Amino acid sequence: MKTRLLKGTAQDTLKVVFLGFGQDLTPFFSLKLSSDTLFVYDYEDDSADFGVIYKYEKYDVIAWSLGVMMADIFVSKTERKPRKMIAINGTPFGVNSEKGVDSALYQATLANLSEDNMMRFYRRMCGRGQEFIAFSKVKPLRSIDSFKNELIFLAGKSASHCPGENIWDEAFIGLKDAIIAPLNQERGWRDLALNVVKLDVSHYSAQFFKEKLE
Repeated sequence: MKTRLLKGTAQDTLKVVFLGFGQDLTPFFSLKLSSDTLFVYDYEDDSADFGVIYKYEKYDVIAWSLGVMMADIFVSKTERKPRKMIAINGTPFGVNSEKGVDSALYQATLANLSEDNMMRFYRRMCGRGQEFIAFSKVKPLRSIDSFKNELIFLAGKSASHCPGENIWDEAFIGLKDAIIAPLNQERGWRDLALNVVKLDVSHYSAQFFKEKLE
């Protein structure tokens, strides 16, 4: 697991952003961050240091895709809780055929990893059209081996993590999501989020991150 702190205009509040599978910071460097932001990504192990959260008066969590499960695990274990937690197109259940990523689809992604298939994954993630064209120009700069290690690690976390009490304030569900079925997300958030909002977006939405981080 990797973390990187990027500076924003306001420095009293920290935003901790848990990205999804297959990501790094490349697609997000163009954002004009409104506050200091700690990005969390590349989930290949548990080695990340989150000590920076104690240097701020308060912090918020924004999590996307399988990063929602990783954020759920982190917050359940840390003594210092966030002020607010927001999720987009993910659930605390991770890989779960009823409440998260379909297990068969996940295993097929792992079994057939290649450069071409990762581009197909990104296309499904973005949906067809301008979103994918724009993302493909700033796609993550990572190796196939790192993707494989990440998929294996996240599968293990999904098998061992059992979401507990509701710690989420808001969950956004993309009605065009082709990675995590909207119905699975609805089931996953039942009784676990104070507010559920449905959006007409795909699994990845550059506009969502722009609105939440700028």
